[in-house]
Amino acid sequence: MSTRRRRGVHPSSPRGSASPIARAIARRHGGSEEGFTLLELIITTVIVPLVVGGLALGLYSVFTLQSSVSNRLGDSGDSQVVEANFQTDVQSAVSITTAASLPGVQCGPSSQISLVGFRWGLSGTTYQDYVAYDDVPNGPAYNLVRYSCTNGPSSTPTSTTVIAYNDEAPCTATLTTNCQNPPTIYPALDATNAAAGWQGTTTVKKVEFPLAEPNTTEQGGSYQYTLAGVPAYYAAVEADGGSVITPTYSTGCNFATPGTGTYAETMCLVNFASLTGNNLLAAEQGCLEMSVALPGGATLYFCIGITGTSVLPSALPTWQNGFLGNSCAGSTSCTTGSPFYTGIGGQPALYQTGSGTTTINFSNITVVNQQGVLATGWEVVSADAESTDQGESIQWTTPSTGGVSSPVYPLTIMNNDEPYDTASDPTGNACSTANDPSDYAKGLTQPYPWQVICAVPSTVAIGLKTGTAMVWAPAPPSMSVQMVGGGLEAIVFGLLLS
Repeated sequence: MSTRRRRGVHPSSPRGSASPIARAIARRHGGSEEGFTLLELIITTVIVPLVVGGLALGLYSVFTLQSSVSNRLGDSGDSQVVEANFQTDVQSAVSITTAASLPGVQCGPSSQISLVGFRWGLSGTTYQDYVAYDDVPNGPAYNLVRYSCTNGPSSTPTSTTVIAYNDEAPCTATLTTNCQNPPTIYPALDATNAAAGWQGTTTVKKVEFPLAEPNTTEQGGSYQYTLAGVPAYYAAVEADGGSVITPTYSTGCNFATPGTGTYAETMCLVNFASLTGNNLLAAEQGCLEMSVALPGGATLYFCIGITGTSVLPSALPTWQNGFLGNSCAGSTSCTTGSPFYTGIGGQPALYQTGSGTTTINFSNITVVNQQGVLATGWEVVSADAESTDQGESIQWTTPSTGGVSSPVYPLTIMNNDEPYDTASDPTGNACSTANDPSDYAKGLTQPYPWQVICAVPSTVAIGLKTGTAMVWAPAPPSMSVQMVGGGLEAIVFGLLLS
């Protein structure tokens, strides 16, 4: 008998050899009865741990980075607060000390270790403003604290401010590493003096304050930064061979209303409106470098130093009967309806704050054009901006280079072009030695080509003025003005432009 083969059944696989479950799985998967191969299992067991490990490492890095960023943001915020305070304190300081403790002459509790102290605001023989930076324990850590005393030194500060919440411990004889040192003062001699007591800042070129805040997420274990400041009192005036100095204070100059004076459209008076605060302190303790923007893109540079009775900026006229800048309307100080250099904007006058002698030195005077080349065709001008009365005087002096026979920077007295003026009497009774008009010119003298003096004897009462003393000199490198005020005196300074 022959056996008939059924379609779809292998002769070597008798019908019914597979279980119903196996046949069902085969039908669901397209007829295949295969599972995972050994190679697939090996690859899976190798790759899955790598993927899971990478994800875990990424999550760990994110959490670690979050902590590092948070710490750095906090430390960065501290550094900005410290910088804002430190820069202002250094610039204001008249004297500085890095002595750890100076009982009775510092600000803050005597039990604290001071890193640095500043003081300013001299009133008589006593300083009013004191500031100290101290390391103050805060549990196991330290805070950098700024103590401020506004009425002389005191163990009870006027204000206490934490300016950094994470500081290293102060360095002591037994703790020399990973600790906070006081600032470094330059030059070395001033640093030595400051470590022993108070050192004046007129010679301090720089104060450098390296700070480190412990932080385990930072390389080296701390967040480090360095602050630097220069006292406004520092006055390093060096010969620069005529090169342009770097200004620390910029301003402009202003002209008078056209028709109110011979030089109304060519005399540009410097605006000293911002010569206050730290700028004035710098000028009084040495020299404040200034730049003045001129018409046409040129720039005037000079350094101003002030000694003696203090001055402050003032608008013109400085006094209701002052001649310069006065409209003269309804006043007997000059002819009614004849304004004299009026309309000058800003505060061009330097006005004494009390009686006494004031010396103002303008040094390193240069004018540079738009291309950075030294300019020509300009003259320095200065004038009495108040009223020189009994016992008062103003003296202008330029360098005596060239001598009497051939002065290089001679002073010229400017005619006021007023009704009282003549060739021998250019300024009316501005510097008179008597009430007699015939003697008006005697108080305005020029003992040398480089020096002009306007002086009134203490025995003469002139009354209202019919002019004012004005001088100019051809491009001098410097000019000195000395005011002696029994009441108050004032001057202006600027350029005559061609």
